[in-house]
This record gives sequence, structure tokens and C-alpha cells, in this order.
Amino acid sequence: MLKTVHLFYPSFEKGGATKNLIRIVNFLLKKKIKVFFFSRGANKNNFIKNKNLTIINTKPVKKLNFLPIRWNLAISSMINLDFYIKKNNKNSIIFSMQSHIPAIIIAKINQMKIIIRNSEEPLGATFYADNKILGFFVLFLKILFYNFANKIIAISTMSKNSLQKIVIFNKKITLIYNPYLEKILKIKKIKKNKFSNFNILSIGRLTKQKNFPLLINAIIKLSKKYNKINLLIIGDGHLKNNLINKTKYYKNIKIIKWQKKLNRYYLNSDLFILSSYYEGLPNVLLDAMNHEIPIISTNCSGASDILQKKTGGFIIPINDQKELEKKIIFIMKNYSIAKRKIIKAKRKIYMFSDTNLIKYYELFCNISRH
Repeated sequence: MLKTVHLFYPSFEKGGATKNLIRIVNFLLKKKIKVFFFSRGANKNNFIKNKNLTIINTKPVKKLNFLPIRWNLAISSMINLDFYIKKNNKNSIIFSMQSHIPAIIIAKINQMKIIIRNSEEPLGATFYADNKILGFFVLFLKILFYNFANKIIAISTMSKNSLQKIVIFNKKITLIYNPYLEKILKIKKIKKNKFSNFNILSIGRLTKQKNFPLLINAIIKLSKKYNKINLLIIGDGHLKNNLINKTKYYKNIKIIKWQKKLNRYYLNSDLFILSSYYEGLPNVLLDAMNHEIPIISTNCSGASDILQKKTGGFIIPINDQKELEKKIIFIMKNYSIAKRKIIKAKRKIYMFSDTNLIKYYELFCNISRH
């Protein structure tokens, strides 16, 4: 019988992945499962109050400061994980949601079962990596080590298909969508005035992965002809200063820091755009759909699962600025059509309900028994 889950998540960052982690941990705690949580930046205020939760805060190893911070934290968390599971390894499993390879190594050393949740499309993440050599090295390690995991959770169809190309034992891969637990909103119908501003929203970490320059360049070009277009980008990240410098002469483009409460920004928007090179299963698309905002997304992992058969939005090729511009113009000129599409598609949010949390729990229990 499952009693303990050792959850490996070295870097507690703002974003969709962390949101889903909190939902999974809270569900396990409600099921009276002990959770040892290995991460930097987390505290008990992030979760429901429960004596079964132990947070082991990770600190970077000073002697390894030459490594990327995520690698440093992964090694530090790996050391902590090894120490704790030697004391608490009865009826327990390891669940990794980030930096899986160190967790797999510790699991195999201690003869423990491990489940990893792959939140991105591995081949896409490699192709669009900042450092291609490093990216292919990481891919090589994934090919080498992922086969030793007891189960691999893919969170989108594209991610599952990509994993099947690098994992020998495909039966280890299972698809479980993210649990979307937000209240389904009732949005008041407001008729769009053709003379009003057209507000575009995008939300995400300010990193290369999100490809915000694609979106910014498209808006700069369209602004020359359509002077009522506004773009708001919400997020934090190491490219923030670069993006602010790029847009400082354009009053219709604003970049603001991450906000806890995003409802008012969604409600004030006419269009949501996701410009990413790759994703896992983008929660922001579900949020936009819940707020009944028309959507344009690149064909990144998870987009086709949410915007099935293009019923809820418009999917464009990755990094295709011309196609993005065309779709923005189309929605501006045919707003009522785009609005009807997204309202109809909203019914499909049930696919991402709390039943997916039950699937996580059942999988954990099954793996711990066998």
C-alpha cells in the first residue's frame, strides 16, 4: 500500500507546471499520503495545511556554480533525495516533475520505483535549445536514462509521440492531461465595437522557448496599418530587459511582471496568442478558453489537444510571422466568428478536469504494488 511519495522538483518556478504540481500534491495530501518535497523556493503556504507534507529546501552547491543553476539545484536535490529515501523507503515511490535523470539515478541505486512526468516535447525542446550541443547532450542522456523509469507520464499527444521515438519500451508511456481545476466562468456577452481598441494578450516566462520576438515583430508590423492594436505581455524571465528594449519606442506594446490574479487581464482582452517553440500542455490556453477569448497558437505540444481540429482557435506553424499576421487580421475582421468558435470549444474543458488527479493517484498506487 502506497504511504509516501518523494517528489523531485528542484526549482520551484512561477508558471503552469508549478500550478499543476501544487494540485497534485494537495490531492495526495487529501488521500493521506506523506509527501517529501525536494525543491528550492517552495514553502508550506503554497499548499493546503497538512502534517504529512515535508519540504526539503534545496540550496545551490557553491563548488558547482560553474554549472547552469537548474543543473546545480538538480544535483543538490539528488543528494537530499538519497539521504531521505534511505530513512523513508517503505511503501514509497519517487515522482519526478523536473530534472528527471538525477532522480532516476537515485531510484536505481536505492532499488526504488520511479515515475517521471515529462512536461515538454523532448525532440522540440532539443531542436530549439539555446545551446544546440548542450541540447543534444541532454537528449542523449534522456534516451539513455528514461528507459529505466517505471512509468513515464506524457501530458499531451505530441509529447507522447515524441517520447515513443526515444523510449524503447513504449508501454511505459501513458498520457494524462493536466488537471484544470479553475471554476468554469460565465462570461457576459459584450458586443465588440469596431471603433474600439483591439487588445492582444500573451502570458509566459520571458525565455527563448516562448518566442515572444515573433509576436512582437508581428504587432510592430501590423501597427503600421492598424493603429488600434495593443499588445500586453505578462511574465518574468532572463530576457525581460531585452524585450523591454525592443519595445520601448512602441506605446501600444507593454510588458509587465507576473501577476497572481490574471482575470481582469483576460477579461480586457480580445485575442490571446501563444507564440512558443515548444510546450507541455499550456494552461494559458485553457485559461483563455475559459474566459472565451479567441486564440491563436503555434503548433507546439498540447495546442492541438486543447484546440481540437481547430474548433476553438487557430493553430499556425511554429515561428511563422506571416501566418500569425494573417490570422490576427482575420480575427479582427471576423471577430464574431472567432468568438462563436471559442464559446463552442469551451465545452471541451471537461477533458482536463480533476479526474486526471485520480489517474495520477491510481498510477502511483499501481506502481507501488508491482
